[in-house]
Amino acid sequence: MRNKGFTFILSVAGMCCSMLVAGQQNTVDLDNKSLYSLSLAQLMDIKVTTASKFEESLHDAHASVSIITSAQIEQFGGQNLYEILERIVSVNSNFGVLTSISTRGSRPWISLSQHLGLINGRPFGNMSGAHSLYTSMPLSAVERIEYIRGPGSVLYGSNAYQGVFNIITKKARRDGWQALQKLTLGSFDTKLLDGSYQYRQDNFEFALNILFNDTGGWYAKMFDPVQLQTYSRKAFQEEQTFHVQLAYKDLSFSYYDSRQERFGNYWDAPEENYIPWSKVHPAQFFNLSYHHEFNKHWRLESHITHIEKTMEWSSDGVADEFVRIKSPFSLSLYEVNVFAELANSASLISGLSYEKRKIFDAATIPDSSEDYASLYFQFQQPFYHAFSYSIAGQYVTSLDLLGGAGNKSDFVPRFGLLYDFDDKWAVKFLYGQAYRQPTAGERSIETPGIQMGSPDLDSETITTKEVQLFYRGIDRLFTLTYYHSEEKDLISLVPTGDPAFPLANKNQGRMTSRGVELEFKYEIDNNWYLEFAGAWQTNKDGNGVNNTNLAPNYSWKLGLGYNLNTWSFGLYNLHYSNYHDSILFDANRELVNPPAEGFDWLTLKASKELALFNNGSALRLSLELKNILDQEVYQPNDTPVFYPINTLPGRESSSAFLSLSYQY
Repeated sequence: MRNKGFTFILSVAGMCCSMLVAGQQNTVDLDNKSLYSLSLAQLMDIKVTTASKFEESLHDAHASVSIITSAQIEQFGGQNLYEILERIVSVNSNFGVLTSISTRGSRPWISLSQHLGLINGRPFGNMSGAHSLYTSMPLSAVERIEYIRGPGSVLYGSNAYQGVFNIITKKARRDGWQALQKLTLGSFDTKLLDGSYQYRQDNFEFALNILFNDTGGWYAKMFDPVQLQTYSRKAFQEEQTFHVQLAYKDLSFSYYDSRQERFGNYWDAPEENYIPWSKVHPAQFFNLSYHHEFNKHWRLESHITHIEKTMEWSSDGVADEFVRIKSPFSLSLYEVNVFAELANSASLISGLSYEKRKIFDAATIPDSSEDYASLYFQFQQPFYHAFSYSIAGQYVTSLDLLGGAGNKSDFVPRFGLLYDFDDKWAVKFLYGQAYRQPTAGERSIETPGIQMGSPDLDSETITTKEVQLFYRGIDRLFTLTYYHSEEKDLISLVPTGDPAFPLANKNQGRMTSRGVELEFKYEIDNNWYLEFAGAWQTNKDGNGVNNTNLAPNYSWKLGLGYNLNTWSFGLYNLHYSNYHDSILFDANRELVNPPAEGFDWLTLKASKELALFNNGSALRLSLELKNILDQEVYQPNDTPVFYPINTLPGRESSSAFLSLSYQY
């Protein structure tokens, strides 16, 4: 299976290269007005900011960066952010007990703390079980998403480990009001209102983004090994999000308030033992930023960011006397950056940050307050006409740890070298390290009968080497990437032999992974558009056991769009090969649910513009079909130390959604 997937990716890469070469003689006129000539041509000219915090093209970025634009979201549909992210090469989503994404084959549960989400460049925090952006971000507000595959700690610190995604929200393009609002009704008793509103007048800007989602729930099917029959529970979901942004001249403010309530038990068997767990996750985020330009070469940015999240599990009274899980925490980040554009097109960013993390009123974790500080820089410069290089690093140290534990420090470097063959083809050589600091909870948690923390935990670290072949043209984009990663000091739950606390967090894990990634976007003509992503990966733990991350060894993703007059169609398929069995790292796992086999997740969105008004506003009706093949999807249970069954129900059955949107 592994060789088959690897050969498949390379075969498609060869086909794409031949299309690129053939296409150099037949480019599309930039003046035509098709949706895709605009979106793809603009994609080539978009200045991304996540890789270096400077504006730069995809070509010049010294990182593996993928972009999804609002036009692609509109074309292919989706109600949640995780549905959009999983269209990126090497990204897979897991919609189970904890919605998460994985990058380059990482395990979903561990990935919660190994990915960092940004809103307009400011950290929302790791995607832990307390709250995530994966279902709470209003998609109508998204201008584009920039996704870095691989280490990002040099500029973004802890948790920027496997991947960093930056959600850039819409701004008013002219003075006055602009808005997009959408009402969606559909399967599983879904009712969704998603809206974004922008206003600009001279130096003042305002934006309001809202989301209200009430989903009665798809049926999560589990097997009862005693009754020898399947039973099910509704995986309900409720979201309310309010996001406001204000800017005046060099000062800006952002406030994000969200509350999630979700179904939380996919694993109890037999049915007579079932506990109706649900989760409530409120979160608040605010950021205050000030930008000052000294001259055209030097500028300063300063930020104050504060985040509060709570993870609370409730069993509706059934088991609350036995255990009540509640974990509120907060993070305050103070950061200053200096940007310099130097002679010979060189650029330099330097920064320092101070971070305070608090846990308070938690059920099983003592109150704590921890402080960290960091210094970082990145220097980038072209030389010898066709070359450019970058060198960067971050030093981070704890200032005050829980319980008087000795202070911990880390240094992570990053290097890049880019060579241009001509104005279309380039090759990138990348090297980077990242870290993920242990939380105070991992060091101090005490849950009798389950687990205890370890005060002396070190940071998890990853080292990644990449080579990327890059092509850009007017009507097509192509990248082919090979990566190799080494992870050390992974924090794992290991047996203690103590019945009072049978499990403890320890630095005992090592992991080696490698893979190939292919991206291809092609505007075929004024009406047709195609995008393809393919990936092959394999991994091995410190004991030499292959595929212990359980992820599929290969995947491919294909989107085909067609637009004609007032009609728009978007067909998308996600294909994953078989997952691996959790018996690879837990010999005690129990065969209860069906195996986690490969699947094809096929969706179709059809849209019709009903009316175009004189003021430029438009009314549009859309029909979206999901899981058209009605495949039953189970994914591996990667935390069998808690729940020793083999798999968990991963996705819903086939569904349909009708949306009415109004844009002005």
